[in-house]
Amino acid sequence: MRRQNKKIDLQGLKKQLDSGSSRSPKWERYSCTLVTPMYGGGVKAGEVDKDMPIRASAIRGHLRFWWRIACGPKDPKELFEKETEIWGGIGGDGATASQVEIRVQSKPALDNDFVKSNKYYEGIKYVFGSASINGAVDWLKDGYKFGLFVRCDNAVKNDVEEALLWWRSFGGIGGRTRRGFGAVSIEKVELIDNEHGVFKRTDAESPRLVFFHKTYSSASEAWRYAADELFEFRQKAGFGRNNSSGKTGRSFWPEPDALRRLTETDAHGKHIPKHKAGNIFARAAFGMPMTLKLTGKGEPEKTDLKPINSERMASPLILRPYGHDKEWKAAALLLPKWQEALTEELELSPKPKKQNGPLQNWPTDKVSRRKAAQEITPMKENGKLRADDPEYGPDPLSAFLDYFKQGQ
Repeated sequence: MRRQNKKIDLQGLKKQLDSGSSRSPKWERYSCTLVTPMYGGGVKAGEVDKDMPIRASAIRGHLRFWWRIACGPKDPKELFEKETEIWGGIGGDGATASQVEIRVQSKPALDNDFVKSNKYYEGIKYVFGSASINGAVDWLKDGYKFGLFVRCDNAVKNDVEEALLWWRSFGGIGGRTRRGFGAVSIEKVELIDNEHGVFKRTDAESPRLVFFHKTYSSASEAWRYAADELFEFRQKAGFGRNNSSGKTGRSFWPEPDALRRLTETDAHGKHIPKHKAGNIFARAAFGMPMTLKLTGKGEPEKTDLKPINSERMASPLILRPYGHDKEWKAAALLLPKWQEALTEELELSPKPKKQNGPLQNWPTDKVSRRKAAQEITPMKENGKLRADDPEYGPDPLSAFLDYFKQGQ
């Protein structure tokens, strides 16, 4: 893989910034700061490149993604054509050059610019996920600063600036950005709030954005709240799991018992499947692969749940600190078309004895959804279903947004 040039002709770039002409678009400079630790982002997966921690090619990819969210046409053919026209790529007429140029000015990362993943709280380590299995991982600390230079044709300037707004508000740099890693604050770039027109839509495909009402003095505090809420909703003893005996017990979610039924394994009769929601895998909607690892003798072997014919499904849920200076809130965003994550066809690997065809993530009709949700404790509050939409019924993602917003 070709390495990016580490050095930028800053003097030449400054001259272009200062003297640009009407014929040549000006370079725009943005002062950026990491507000949460960055994971990965280098040539090697999961590693920070110490010589060049922030890569222009990575930011281009993130801006391209957020352009699709913010500006992309709904028609797939039109989306492909417009995206290729602006960001470059291979189209029907061959290679198309990008109308957007991106450069980065960043200093090499020193030893004191890093922090170990195991130094963080339970919720943060939980949203980091399986990458920490082999021990502590080095993250680039929050507070790291870099300069971003962007130049584009005037015809696409509004699109690029809109993508930058969304990236600054909800995106990040490096890996695990959907769980708040690598969040970036950009000086003099505004934030998108839930008064934005896209959040006024009520159709099933529209994104959803909620904030926890409390204001924090730092991004890390807001991020911790967001991560802790997801951990609690899915796993915490006494809420996501049984805790009646004072010890972490069986899950209140249906996946473990569904796996036990499909593998005909029940810890030698100690954990006979009893979850009344049936053989559904509700938490798969939060992203896959999802590793099911039940501890104890006679339990099913470690199994991965994934989409059929694919290794992964990116989570439609984004968690992030949202704000600037000393005013931060915790934000949870469901991306457009998030409903599709509820009906993905699934399979287990290794395949269990009784898996005959695709497995079900979440029921498709509202009556069945309500019946399943009634059996899942975290999806209720005081016996009442969370986020029970009159048209679509309840679902795990909307239930989490309700839990997140309420601040349990």
